Amino acid sequence: MDREKILKRAQSQSIGLDEREQQMLGVSFGFGAGLMMLVVFALAAAALLRGGQVYDYAAIVFAYLTGTQAHQYWKTRRRSALVSAVACAAVLAANLLLFLGGWHG
Repeated sequence: MDREKILKRAQSQSIGLDEREQQMLGVSFGFGAGLMMLVVFALAAAALLRGGQVYDYAAIVFAYLTGTQAHQYWKTRRRSALVSAVACAAVLAANLLLFLGGWHG
């Protein structure tokens, strides 16, 4: 592929952002995910201290992890990302079933 075709392909995939802006967007999603995890863990800890269950909070965490691993697989086609996405999806499904079923084992 010649230089012009490569440049046009990169520009068409850039969603209107230059490389620096794309990197900043990725980092900001990382910070947002970190903050979300801290809040979810704090809420889960509070629920556990009150004698409750945390299946709903676990489902939120594993939904996020499933999404990130699935996207990583989509972009890289790495088998490890696919395996991780499937495992996270299974844990997500289990937590959703336990939460929706009202299991209080």
